[in-house]
Amino acid sequence: MQVEALSRRSRPLSLAAHLLLIAATLAGSIGAVAQDVFDLQPEYVYARHRKARMGYTKPEVFDPLSDRLSRAGMKDFPPTAVPEELKTVDAMTRIKGMGRIMACADGWFWPFSRTARKNEPPGLEIELLQIIAKKHGWEVDISWVNMVTRFGPGGPGGAYSRSINKGVCDIVLGLTVSGDDHHMEPNQLSFTSPFMSTGFVLVTQGSAKGLRTLDDAKTQNIKVGVPAYSPMSEYAEENGIPHSTFFQNYQVIDAMVRGEVDAAMIWSGSISQAKLERPEAEFEMARGYVPVPEMRWNSAWVVKNKEAELLQFIDESFAQMLKSGEIKRLCERYGIPFYPPVPMDP
Repeated sequence: MQVEALSRRSRPLSLAAHLLLIAATLAGSIGAVAQDVFDLQPEYVYARHRKARMGYTKPEVFDPLSDRLSRAGMKDFPPTAVPEELKTVDAMTRIKGMGRIMACADGWFWPFSRTARKNEPPGLEIELLQIIAKKHGWEVDISWVNMVTRFGPGGPGGAYSRSINKGVCDIVLGLTVSGDDHHMEPNQLSFTSPFMSTGFVLVTQGSAKGLRTLDDAKTQNIKVGVPAYSPMSEYAEENGIPHSTFFQNYQVIDAMVRGEVDAAMIWSGSISQAKLERPEAEFEMARGYVPVPEMRWNSAWVVKNKEAELLQFIDESFAQMLKSGEIKRLCERYGIPFYPPVPMDP
């Protein structure tokens, strides 16, 4: 070592000189190590083989509000730092400049979105956005917001103030065009074109398996299970359809599994979850059933009114994917019926 050689000289060095020599030697060593740090070999991580399993493996995240990683996304800033020069530009310029789309979605809105870290897939709408981004070589960043209720605390009105209004994202996923969208104007938002429609569908089992329409159920006096306090329960009441009410879709499904009813009207999106959580269920959707117009709604996303170029980009992407059948195939993979968008009033 250089220090050892110097220490054997006939004329001893002072303590200060020794310290200076040691510091210089260490600085040279650290510089060499630092140089090596940037020459590390790339690390490859390969996914493990997932064997086919019966039933449903629950995702790690059920309640985003109590999950550390999920809560980390529920902040008033984007998940990815935005360069200073892109903070005040329009959304499409920022997307192209960063090579990524920033979106907000509900943390548990299966089969459309969920915050599962290890149990794929992430949800139909998350994949839909990923497909759009991939076609342009972009990535997707998702921030999680509470969209459980339609209006009021925690609903889109509240969620918008903590997400898109703060610049956390440029698009909000998971919206239904209901016709009662009074939160749109105050938040200066516009719906994209719809990419599909959902609605209440007829599912049957056992003695009700021959039913094809609600009129059949009415004619044969077969009681239909419906979610309580829902548009479907109101429709059944107004149209004289024999029915029993259960709190929320999942309890309607549980009632069918127990054999309390052999026919039910459930939201089309819940069919996927029902088949996953209750693999023993024997019910199936009535063949060829299409939701009645009053019980069918378009699914769309929202962007800021001022983002005309982004709105056009999403609309054109949806139109291309509807024409090619990509969205229909995506729905089928998630186990939910695909219904094309219904015409909207101009």
